[in-house]
Amino acid sequence: MFTPDPAPLEIELLVLPETTLIQVAAVIEPMRAANRLLGRTQFRWVITSPDGAPAPTQSGIPIPAARAFDPLASGAPLLVFASYNIDRHATGPLIRRLGRAGRARPVIGGIEGGAWAVARAGLLTGRRATTHWEDLDAFATAFPDIHVEPARFVIDGNRFTTGGAGPALDLMLTLIRRRLGYPLALEVAKAFIYEPSGREDQAPALALARPRNPVLAAALAEMEARLDAPVPVERIARAAGVSARHLQTLFHRHLGVAPHAHYLALRLNHARRLLIETGIPAVEIAGAVGFASAAAFARAYRRMHGEAPSETRRAARA
Repeated sequence: MFTPDPAPLEIELLVLPETTLIQVAAVIEPMRAANRLLGRTQFRWVITSPDGAPAPTQSGIPIPAARAFDPLASGAPLLVFASYNIDRHATGPLIRRLGRAGRARPVIGGIEGGAWAVARAGLLTGRRATTHWEDLDAFATAFPDIHVEPARFVIDGNRFTTGGAGPALDLMLTLIRRRLGYPLALEVAKAFIYEPSGREDQAPALALARPRNPVLAAALAEMEARLDAPVPVERIARAAGVSARHLQTLFHRHLGVAPHAHYLALRLNHARRLLIETGIPAVEIAGAVGFASAAAFARAYRRMHGEAPSETRRAARA
């Protein structure tokens, strides 16, 4: 699931009662945004509940379910959502169904309180895992065979857990980045004006509307202002008040990518938006994102997006 793969991905979302809306949205909305940016259905999701009825949330807004959770209904990765009163909602029959799912499903994860249900089914034994920070000590006490970490999210092989709604968004950006590449994850992050968590060991900060590091903020502003006439990284670094080497270090530390790669992603992502949302000829778009020729633009575009500019436009119109 978290490895490069251009194939469409379907995920089952099992929502327990009293889950928070923001938790579910943090998982669904990045997938929706990725589909929109790609112009195709790359991600699909089906929502289930323990009994097939709409799952009541803490805010009083029920989440409709397509069907009751059946561990053997499909082989799709399973995400279990829970927030409050897990003892009441993670019943014995549900835990047994989750145990069967562990033998039938390739990937299972717990979102916030969902980690408790997955753990009770014995699916995290011997694994690294996390949950909401308020419950970490209790979780570690309840499950001594699990290596509990105070992390935003943890991926351990075919199991993963998160510490809340914000970390769930981090997780989904990581999923998009690992499966489909940095440029798409960058665009999804920008769609949500996503800000980095400050943790350098997880989800390299993809966000770029308001980066916290002032040097990065200055460098990114310079890049955004010069999409049509790109300048060398050395000039970007001077505008940010640092050396090119220091800027390279900052980009790799905070974003997990080199400055020139990020700059190119910004330009070609902007080109993709113009192809999808406007009727501007491709040759003019090439100039608008700093390419001297349509041929050079087309080559770079295909390398990054996996298709020709004309294919992107054709799919968007269809």
